[in-house]
Amino acid sequence: MAFDKDAFLTSLDSMTVMELNDLVKAIEEKFGVSAAAMAA
Repeated sequence: MAFDKDAFLTSLDSMTVMELNDLVKAIEEKFGVSAAAMAA
């Protein structure tokens, strides 16, 4: 099954801020990255 970018964006559009926050945390944990901005 191919990735459907439009369906993904539609899903994001319907998510609450809390759901988006949980998604970001899950991505950070899964890939070992941080979404925090770098300090100057």
